Amino acid sequence: MKPIELSIDLGSTKTSIHKVGSGLIVNDESRVVVMTKNNGMTLIESGKGVEKYVQKPTAGYQIVNTIQGGVVTNERAAICMLKDYISRCMPGGAIIKPRVKVLASVGMGMSYAEKKDVEKALYKAGVHDVTLIESPLAIAGALGFGRGHFIVDIGSSKTEIAIVGRDGIVSGCSVDIGGDKITKTIADFMVTSMSSTISFSLAERIKKELGTLYENNNMSMRVNVRKVGKQQGTESEIIHSKDIRAIIQPHVIDLLEIIYNMSFEIPSNIADDICNEGIVLCGGGSNLTGLSEFISKFMQMKVARVDDATTVVSRGGMYFLENNTDFARLLNLVNYK
Repeated sequence: MKPIELSIDLGSTKTSIHKVGSGLIVNDESRVVVMTKNNGMTLIESGKGVEKYVQKPTAGYQIVNTIQGGVVTNERAAICMLKDYISRCMPGGAIIKPRVKVLASVGMGMSYAEKKDVEKALYKAGVHDVTLIESPLAIAGALGFGRGHFIVDIGSSKTEIAIVGRDGIVSGCSVDIGGDKITKTIADFMVTSMSSTISFSLAERIKKELGTLYENNNMSMRVNVRKVGKQQGTESEIIHSKDIRAIIQPHVIDLLEIIYNMSFEIPSNIADDICNEGIVLCGGGSNLTGLSEFISKFMQMKVARVDDATTVVSRGGMYFLENNTDFARLLNLVNYK
């Protein structure tokens, strides 16, 4: 029986899985609800279904975020999640389960031990063959491997910035700036400037609705907050986009400095490729309104966001599963099949 080939991107917020021959199968949250009993862990719910347990906690059930910064934070919970997500990729009605071959994308800044943890979780979830690839390479597979790319992948916990050439990564780094850090900064702003506390989910909503780098954007929204020192009740506050912009902009400027410095490392043999394509933005953080224009104005070059910004990593990984010659050359393997 022909093995199933999957490209998996384990993100802190979402896990996406592309299946060779079928396309995107899974794009779901990287968290689970589990029950632990007698040293065993049972999966109760995974992905989007977890939210109802957040709204209404159930005794004996535990909500676990399985991945943080691309790193497995709870192996048993991650195995439960991966088993469930991989099962969605299996053919229906099969008496004998086919072998599963996985190409898993990992961050550039991950240690050897952290990468082994990802491998181990996948093997324990029933995968027979695991190969790891750094996420900018996977993205290059989606964009067109074999030419130059300048990639900025803004995730929830980290940003991967890389120049990818015709034979792999030329220069790259993993930065501890992502969407969650900006969200937390908004929540901290509410405490320091308005003596108010808000949930992480409300801070996330404020970021999505008011987060902008356009200086002429003057939107506002009314939210219910809890005042510091008050035990009960909520009060209404109006939040303005100009205040949120002031919070977001320093983080973007930090990224810009790294992008700018890395631009001096573009080799001459791929300079034309990158000049024509521009900087490519992906990841959930690339949704920030005005980000492309802000970077473009600073860098004086074209900046484009990919359409499938949150799933492009797993889609790009699928390219290498489908093109064994490029994959073998990339990994320096002689007989990759």
